[in-house]
Amino acid sequence: MMRKVDTTSIGVWPKGKVVAKQTESELLKVEAIDMCNEQNGKALHTDRYEMMARCNAKQLVVRRGAPFNVQLHCNRAFNEQEDTIVLSMVVEVIGNDKISYGGGTVVQLPLASQLTSASDEWSATLMESKLDPATGKAIATVQVFISSMASVSAWNLIVRSRLDSTNETHQKEAPSAVYVLFNPWCRNDFVYLEDDAARQEYVVNDSTLIWRNSPTEEGAYAWNLGQYERDILDCALWIVAIPGRVSPTFRSNPVKVARALTAALSTANGPGVLMGKWFGDLSDGTDPAAWCGSVRILQQYFATSEPVRYGLCWVYAGICATVCRALGIPCRVVTNFESAHEGESSLTVDFFVDCENQTVPVFTDDSVWSYHVWNEVWLKRIDLNNPKYDGWQAIDATPQELSDVMFKLGPAPLSAIKDGEVLLLYDVDLIYSEVNANKIYWSIDNEHQTAPMPLLVDTKSIGKNISTKAIGSNTREDITHQYKYEEGSAREREVMQAVLKQTSQRFVSSAMEAYQAASDAIELELKPFSKNILGQPFRLQLLMKNVTDMPQEISGTLILQHSDYTGKLTKLIRNIRLNQIVGPNLEIPWMVELSYDQYRSIEFDQCCIRAYCIAELKGCRKKTFLEEKFSMESPRIEMRRISGSKPGSILVTSELKNPLPVPLTDASFLFEGSRYSETLEIRFPSVAVNETVKAAYPINHLHKGNAVITVSFVAKELKNVSGHLSFDV
Repeated sequence: MMRKVDTTSIGVWPKGKVVAKQTESELLKVEAIDMCNEQNGKALHTDRYEMMARCNAKQLVVRRGAPFNVQLHCNRAFNEQEDTIVLSMVVEVIGNDKISYGGGTVVQLPLASQLTSASDEWSATLMESKLDPATGKAIATVQVFISSMASVSAWNLIVRSRLDSTNETHQKEAPSAVYVLFNPWCRNDFVYLEDDAARQEYVVNDSTLIWRNSPTEEGAYAWNLGQYERDILDCALWIVAIPGRVSPTFRSNPVKVARALTAALSTANGPGVLMGKWFGDLSDGTDPAAWCGSVRILQQYFATSEPVRYGLCWVYAGICATVCRALGIPCRVVTNFESAHEGESSLTVDFFVDCENQTVPVFTDDSVWSYHVWNEVWLKRIDLNNPKYDGWQAIDATPQELSDVMFKLGPAPLSAIKDGEVLLLYDVDLIYSEVNANKIYWSIDNEHQTAPMPLLVDTKSIGKNISTKAIGSNTREDITHQYKYEEGSAREREVMQAVLKQTSQRFVSSAMEAYQAASDAIELELKPFSKNILGQPFRLQLLMKNVTDMPQEISGTLILQHSDYTGKLTKLIRNIRLNQIVGPNLEIPWMVELSYDQYRSIEFDQCCIRAYCIAELKGCRKKTFLEEKFSMESPRIEMRRISGSKPGSILVTSELKNPLPVPLTDASFLFEGSRYSETLEIRFPSVAVNETVKAAYPINHLHKGNAVITVSFVAKELKNVSGHLSFDV
């Protein structure tokens, strides 16, 4: 997919030396180039890349803003008085890339005999020259320093030699390309991250946790990033260049690269990596709930150049983290619970309820997702020229809203989001709305109203429990405070009022006034009666309280719905009419139970049930409204490491007992593992009630170190089941 440029005409020679007394009659020829993979890999934190660790045809991976060494095996020793050596570095072309000296994608490095003073410019220095006693040939160790502004690309290295007394020349090309990455260890690089533990977590680690469904231990799903695996780095460069449309020159800029990735990873803007599908038939692809890592997706895309089917937000975030870390950009995966989605940055998510107490979706495109997953990248925002905006930047590869006529989002500085600077680049307004919007339910009871009236104005439920994996542990770090001030605080309200003046919102104040002017005679509360486990009865409790000094007849409706996690696709489970006389200042409980057969569905993952309650006093048209979401706990896959039948072989076993009172059909385990273990899918046509299914995954034990294995299980009747196991090989 990459191609080398014809380098015969690229060489630019410095002026030849005047040789007063010729001592060399033979042209110095570089006969072989040793890329010193092991030495460079350890020094530059790149030794885990598969192309560096493979037995044959190794390729060198380095980082910009730092030196790497090569050894030149020559027919004779270098004579500084009579020889000229020039190292040429040329970016490998991808697609229709254009390379040039002016664009910084062709670099000529005359070999110097001593190190120059500290500089961030490209250079080549002779560090040592010696004879190989076995062959009698000369070995020259050369240090190449890569500018911290270099293009993040694969580069070809060509070494040219000239005998100045005769102008005779020779050239030798390195056996493989040199992959140059961003460098979070380099202070001059725009992705520099000072804390070593943070670099380990956000750059080096090749697995992470993604929170879905709930901000609890049960809501954490392991994800194999696999940035070191076969073809992943090549794929990352291809994505930036082809669907991302970033030229080699601008591949030096992490702001442009990160923004381009948010457009390139989906098919919403044309050919991309992953096709999204939020509902409907998934039989012509992979159910998004089945993915447990990025490797299979990216390897399939790289091999076929065809979009992979299908993904949802956490899958986009997973592959985005893989590509960023592969390229050297510090990246983490972030989950926002109760995430607002409205396209006009109006800061309200509006829902409408008719006289039958049913929501009317035709009136709005707004929605509140149970959770939404995006990424953050650590960058210096040189384009904004203010250090306040350096640090974590939100980016989102899930195609949602247009930005510069394409589906992309970010990078948006977290500091700007928190302070409500919604006009700042890029897309701060969209992220601010996702974590701060007000949720308003309007009554459109046309028989009694001339205009919609607010049933509920909720200023606190959007943007909750914003979560990411903690540094150095498999626990959740709550980073809500990095996105917003404390709900209800003076500073939070001050920021919101300032933002309202900059947006299209005109109705929040009037809705708040109308809502607050009407006093409530009823208080409602919905809560789980016990832990709700998928496959077992679902129980909740509605508490109705009369806050007046007189007995009251309360009537209303409790609606239970299936909902996908975006809140856009729903299906009625049960509609319960309420009618109860409640004594003065008394609270009564109302128990609701659903059997598995009542909430069973293959259209939904069954992990989210929404409850709406609308109640009023007899003779009073003021309605009280309440909405809650309830998560169902899914089973976990049991995993163990065992010895295989062959000496030294290692297997990871996974087993799962069918938790549902019905058989499972079209089921499968999907494995991904680090340390260059291939992905694996194991299918089961059916799984009986109470049956336990088992599968074994072989581990590549040739490469030592920590291994993380992730596995998912999916069937038509059961989704969102996963497991992971970490151990040292």
